[in-house]
Amino acid sequence: MNNNKIDLHIHTTYSDGQLGVKEILEYAKENQIKAISFCDHNVLGAYSFLENMIVEDYEIEIITGIELNFTFQNNNLHMLGYDFDWKKMNEGKYINRKNEKEIIEEENKKLEFLKSVCKNQGIKFDENLKIYKSNQLASTVMKYHMMEFKENDEILDKMLGKNREKSFARGYVHNPNSPFFIDETIGLPTAIDVANLIHSCEGKVVLAHPFDYKDINHKQYIQDIYDLGILDGIECIHTRHGIEQIDYIKSFCKKNNLLITGGSDFHREQKQTLGYGANGTIPVTEEYCLKNYTQIEDHER
Repeated sequence: MNNNKIDLHIHTTYSDGQLGVKEILEYAKENQIKAISFCDHNVLGAYSFLENMIVEDYEIEIITGIELNFTFQNNNLHMLGYDFDWKKMNEGKYINRKNEKEIIEEENKKLEFLKSVCKNQGIKFDENLKIYKSNQLASTVMKYHMMEFKENDEILDKMLGKNREKSFARGYVHNPNSPFFIDETIGLPTAIDVANLIHSCEGKVVLAHPFDYKDINHKQYIQDIYDLGILDGIECIHTRHGIEQIDYIKSFCKKNNLLITGGSDFHREQKQTLGYGANGTIPVTEEYCLKNYTQIEDHER
């Protein structure tokens, strides 16, 4: 097996990533990543940007990608699309066409709500806190802002863990049982809707990080989405997938002849390691580059 590293799940400043397209390409080249995919949330700006670059200079294969939000059983979930006609996809119904000002205004409304909950919960914050960039999510801004105040340590130890490793977004903002809950499923397409869009652009439909959700039966979720008959593959390696979860997905994909993929879900260097999953401990190798087990076994012979 070739051990060249890849990363098929990377976010840029076109959604909620902290690095631009060029910075990521340079970073990937430095770290000897051989293939990547920019999978921004509901937008394709990275591929428009690439049109004006000489990408061959980086000696990296770029596979078109996107991460689309969908709703299933009242949850806000994610589907990955790969290897599609991005210009055709960019005309699709579920692509976010809001301008920078509109995105910032929307996130600031969410931030104001989170600040009001903090006030009710006795969590210290700065009343003047605002979002000024379109790649800043209210949940992320609020989490790191709360951490700035020593007075919040005791309550944040309970909410986020002593190392602050727990997700404020998944544990609270997306949790219907939390006072911080914001219902982001309103107006979202279904799993079938987003799959039809990806397939209509000659792409592959891949279920994103199925074990990376709170308060759902993960194995049942995988089965339920598979039973819809829309999947080409499942994201196997991911920063927040452990070894047992990776093995489960590999076994499920082998049984059902699905493609396996892998990526770090890279947003920032402090949180993810490019080319690695399982909290930076397992490399994403070429076997996870949209291949099924027949292709892997043929390659190994």
